Amino acid sequence: MTALVIRVIKGKKYAYLETTTRIKDDVRKISKYLGLYKLLDKKMIEEEKIKFENELLGKKVKQKTEFIFNNIKKVEIPLDFDEIEKIEQMNFKYKDIINNLHKKDLEDLNKRFVANYVFESNALEGNSLTLKNVAEVVFENRTSKGKDLREIYDAQNSYNLFLVLQRTREELSHDFIIKLHSLVMDKIDDRVGYRNVPVVLLGKATKLTQPEAVYKEMNALLKWYYTNENNIYPLELAFKFHAKFEKIHPFCDGNGRVGRFLLNYILIRKGYFPIIIRKTTRNSYLKALEAADRDKWIVIIRFALKHYKETFRKFFEIYYKYAKKVTTTQD
Repeated sequence: MTALVIRVIKGKKYAYLETTTRIKDDVRKISKYLGLYKLLDKKMIEEEKIKFENELLGKKVKQKTEFIFNNIKKVEIPLDFDEIEKIEQMNFKYKDIINNLHKKDLEDLNKRFVANYVFESNALEGNSLTLKNVAEVVFENRTSKGKDLREIYDAQNSYNLFLVLQRTREELSHDFIIKLHSLVMDKIDDRVGYRNVPVVLLGKATKLTQPEAVYKEMNALLKWYYTNENNIYPLELAFKFHAKFEKIHPFCDGNGRVGRFLLNYILIRKGYFPIIIRKTTRNSYLKALEAADRDKWIVIIRFALKHYKETFRKFFEIYYKYAKKVTTTQD
């Protein structure tokens, strides 16, 4: 948080803006001289603060992007330096929101985000609950008349699971993924664990993994993740994992919901903000997954970039300016 520091020198008050910045293990105190305190007003200080923080943000983003670009194995087109820089700028702002927003405001933001996530993710699978219905179910523990119990449990399970994923730091494993599935399908479907029967997705050309090979393929996916988790940019890593998971389709039901939870869990574990994939993007989302099935990754990376940036703009950006406040101290 930026502080307005007043220093008294030879009886006169001078104003400075100060903050502490960190890039990896490098911690620095940055200061900017504003002038004689008596010549400044609140508006001038606020304008200087905004310029000061924008300059610092630009430097931090550039340094972080250069570090990432020099240390990751490769990036998929169109995930180039400029696009990574845009994401890093958003993520720095996201962290400022998390670190500086008032606790109650942060809780409200999180509730709003998770409710929207649950609504959109479940709607992708055909759940007919509206956003208002979801809010009634998860916040007020009441249901609209005539709604299917399965859809209600679907919303409750997904909301509670997202809150769990925000708190846990458990490693990805077979047991962890199966546990997620059991929580998603609680009171909906008792076929928990990797499937032992074949499944066919109508209208999808890709052949899904046969049941006898599911464990082997999931094992290979986990090995792929741990081999690449520090070599691939987190957004690319999360979406490639998601696409590979959906191609395996390890469960009888709930694969899409579990897959999107895992996508976001990877982002959260890597210190990045989560993403919402909207029901209105269903066709382009499925086409992107089908392209990934054929190792044509450009389509899903383009999809990821577009909707990741959209998620930030619609859910987090508005809170950024409220998270950044000036405190006043005197030396």
